[in-house]
Amino acid sequence: MTLTALLLCAFALPAARTLAGQFNSQGMLGVCYGVLVLVLEMYSLWSYWKGCNWARVLVLITSILIVSGGSSNIFERGGGLIALMSHPVYFLRFAVAVFLLYWLNTRPVRAWFKNAPAAGDLIGQHLEGKLCIAIARSAAAPDPVWTLAFEHDAELILTCPWRIVLDDNLAFASNSSSNPVPELPVDDEQPARLLPNLRVKAVRVTPRTSDLYISFEMGIELQTWCTAPKTQQWKYSDPTLTVIADSAGLNSQSIAAPVPSGDSSPND
Repeated sequence: MTLTALLLCAFALPAARTLAGQFNSQGMLGVCYGVLVLVLEMYSLWSYWKGCNWARVLVLITSILIVSGGSSNIFERGGGLIALMSHPVYFLRFAVAVFLLYWLNTRPVRAWFKNAPAAGDLIGQHLEGKLCIAIARSAAAPDPVWTLAFEHDAELILTCPWRIVLDDNLAFASNSSSNPVPELPVDDEQPARLLPNLRVKAVRVTPRTSDLYISFEMGIELQTWCTAPKTQQWKYSDPTLTVIADSAGLNSQSIAAPVPSGDSSPND
């Protein structure tokens, strides 16, 4: 909402002032032209708010023009930026335009305007409704690695600490050298008794730490947590998607063919 208000101040209010000037100087024809321009600006701002990419591009072009004009005024006037700040409206437009040139080109914002689902959303779309068919533990050093197999060749590999919560009670917690839980003995058979033959109801991934929460039937939830920065926490793969998570975020690769057996470099 705040950003929308800034946009209204930076782009729409100058048009309203121009409309008032045309009403005084050019009569009805100027008013009609001014109303048309104002309606187009409002429609563009509404489309921008709704996430239309063409509106983002239009705002970027407008921001470039505003920054170019403001930069020219700074160089032409001896006062520089101080002289520009003496005109609050022009300075506000200049400052908002500079911010938008940066913010609208960040990766999350570009993905949102292109309606591209985030990697966490993709996992939910691919995993929700799938049946867990098996779970196995490998005694890999230094920490064990757990593999959950789902129907339709989907697989989740857990290399981080994780636990199973049943009706808000702790039912299982994995032990690891990075986060040992000595007071809780590890029963490797417990996950195999709880998770297989249950379907996934919901999936949630925290945006910054990549903690994974998978809700199953019967009130069971699998939870992971991060213990070391920038180390792989878990990996999800199926024939059309691979997502690798660490504490810095998610890397995803959408593919149209089955995942090759060798490791491939994930793309954002």
